[in-house]
Amino acid sequence: MAHAVLALTVLLCVIIGLVEGAALFVGRPYYDEAFYPKDFDGVVSNLELAKVVPWNKTTLTYRVMNYPSRMPSTAIRETVRRAFDSWSKVTKLDFVEQTRGPANELDLQLSFEAQNHYRRGVPCMYSREQTVAHAFLPEDGDIHFNTKYFFDGETTLDQFLNTAIHEIGHSLGLLHTESHDSIMYASQTIFQEPQPADIVAIRKLYGIRSGPEKQPPPATTEPPTVQTERPRTKTNLCALKSYDTILLDHRGHVCVLAGAFYYNLNETNPPPRKLNAKWPGLPKGVDTAITYLDKKTYFFKGDQYWKYSKIKLEPKYPKPMATGFPGVPISMDAILLATTGGGFHAFKEHQYWFYELGKEKPVKQNYPKSITDLAGFPSRLDAALVTAAGRRFIFRGMQYFEVGGNERIIDGPRDVRRDWFNC
Repeated sequence: MAHAVLALTVLLCVIIGLVEGAALFVGRPYYDEAFYPKDFDGVVSNLELAKVVPWNKTTLTYRVMNYPSRMPSTAIRETVRRAFDSWSKVTKLDFVEQTRGPANELDLQLSFEAQNHYRRGVPCMYSREQTVAHAFLPEDGDIHFNTKYFFDGETTLDQFLNTAIHEIGHSLGLLHTESHDSIMYASQTIFQEPQPADIVAIRKLYGIRSGPEKQPPPATTEPPTVQTERPRTKTNLCALKSYDTILLDHRGHVCVLAGAFYYNLNETNPPPRKLNAKWPGLPKGVDTAITYLDKKTYFFKGDQYWKYSKIKLEPKYPKPMATGFPGVPISMDAILLATTGGGFHAFKEHQYWFYELGKEKPVKQNYPKSITDLAGFPSRLDAALVTAAGRRFIFRGMQYFEVGGNERIIDGPRDVRRDWFNC
C-alpha cells in the first residue's frame, strides 16, 4: 500500500510539474518584432518596407536549416509540417519542403538561433533576451526560434507547434492581435491551429480554398536538375561589343546590362529586355551594380545610387553616394566584395579603394591605390561579380579573370563571349 501511495504521489508531482510548466509557457510575451539590420549603405530600410502585404504567389518553399540538440530532427520536421498545414487548410496557400538545392532560392528558411545570429549572411538578433522567436514579413519570411526555449529548456513539441503556427502567420503577413482568442495574440496561447479571427485575417490576404481539401505537395528530396549546356546560337548578346556591368540579381541570375537593356545569362539564348521593366525607375547606362548578402540590389551612376528590394525601388532613392558610401569615388567602374567582413573594393580607372562596412571612416587615408598593386589584375576593370557559389570574377572587355583570396588572380584571362555569353 505504501508503495502504491508513493507511486501515486510521484505521478501527481510529475503531472503538476507539467501543468505548471505549460502555464508558465502560455502567456509568455513573444517579443517577436523582427530585428532590422543595417543595409549595405548603412540605412535600416527593412522597417520602412514592413507593411502588411501578401506574397505574390500561392506556393511557398521552405526548409528547416538546422535542428536543436535535444529533439530529433524528424519530430521537428513533422511539427513544422503540421504548422504549415494548419494555414494551408484554411486558405489558398501550399507549402513545399525542399531539402536540397540552393538555400538562397527558398522562400522561407526556419532555424534555431541564439541571441546573436545571422539571417542569410546578414547579422541578426532578437529584440530582447526573452524573445521566444521572431519572423520576417513577406516577402522575406524567414523564422528564427530562440534556442534558449527550443529546446534547451522544458519546452514541449505542442508548445513549439503553437509558436511555429504563430510565427508562420507573421511570415504570411499577419500582425499581432489584441484578442486572447487568436493564435496571433502577442503572448503565447494554448491553441494548436488558427482560430476564427485568424482564418478571417488570412483569407483577406489569400482568399478561401475552394473545392475538396487539397493535399500538400510532397517534399522534394531529389537532387536538383543539372542544367545542360546551352546551344551556341547567335543572338544579339553575341553582337555586343561592350557592356555597362555584369550583375548577380536577387534570384541568383547573372545579368549583363548594356544601355537600356539587360540579358539574363541563365536563359537559353537570352533576348534583350528593357532594364526599366525589371527595375522600374532605373536609368540606362549605369556604371556598376551589386546585389548584397541581404538580397538588396544597388545600382550606381555618376554621383547617385539606387536601392531595390528585389525589383522594387525603395522609398527616397536615388540618393547621393556621398551620404551612403562616403569616401568612395563617383562614376565607379566596378565593385568587388571582399571574402570576409562584408567590405568591398571600388575600382575607377587605374585606381582602387577599399570600403570597410560599419567604420566611422570606412575608407582609410592611404587610398586610392594603383590597381597594379593587385597581382595579375588588368590595368582597368569593366565589371566584377560574385556568383551564388561565392566565386569572384573580374571583367575587362571580353576577357575575365577569377580572383582568389588576398585579391590574387588564380585563373585567366579567359573568353567572356565563349564562357559567359555562350557564343
